[in-house]
Amino acid sequence: MADVRAIRALCFDLWGTLIRDAPGGGSRRVARRERILADAFRAAGAGDEAEAAAPAAVRDAIDALVEAHQRNVDLTGEDRLNAVLDGMSRRCPVASPTAATIERAREAVFDSPLWEPPDIIPGISAALETLGARGFRMAVVCNTGLAPGPVLERMLDERGLGRHFDAFAWSDVVRSWKPGPGIFQAALDALGVDAPQAAFIGDTPEADVIGARHAGFGLVVQVGDKPVAGIEPDLRLPGVDRLPDALAACGI
Repeated sequence: MADVRAIRALCFDLWGTLIRDAPGGGSRRVARRERILADAFRAAGAGDEAEAAAPAAVRDAIDALVEAHQRNVDLTGEDRLNAVLDGMSRRCPVASPTAATIERAREAVFDSPLWEPPDIIPGISAALETLGARGFRMAVVCNTGLAPGPVLERMLDERGLGRHFDAFAWSDVVRSWKPGPGIFQAALDALGVDAPQAAFIGDTPEADVIGARHAGFGLVVQVGDKPVAGIEPDLRLPGVDRLPDALAACGI
């Protein structure tokens, strides 16, 4: 491990590191999204074909995201919405989307984290409070799904977690996807630090550990139990709740 005494900023992955879904939460959000889409286009004249079109249109948008992510870039929130709308329109040619239809589709695509917010992993709030009191600047660095970063930020604010962070780097906003370097650099720039002055904490070896190491972070911490052969963080912890003590033990 390099000399880490210069570290003064912490960047955190979000899903699996700070928050996680309640059992079945993701499936319930998917079902609600598809129902809203189908109802919106049925009201616009699509008829019963809208029900089958909704999951296929969502799949179209996810496929477009995957294609972008393979290049370590990302689509904007509006790009995601338009991909869903295009998929619905192709499958529901009799529909005439109105402004109300588009707004309902926007709700379906964007707002799912607000319907059933994920759980904050136990011990996270206390750990962030401690780290903030020590003077660390902190950021969230997150690859987003269909729901864009600003909605996730609102969800974190509503759960009382957002107040701990000085900056957010959302993949759809900065147009970079972990492990690509752009999203990491966006967080560093927002915090006003160089990479050797920052630690990255995440749960995914391929995206978080490799990405942060290639970006030059001074310390790379993996939390949880997702080991991948050949990918080793500088520190491995059961969870973020252990991070304050682990950093103190490193002299940080």
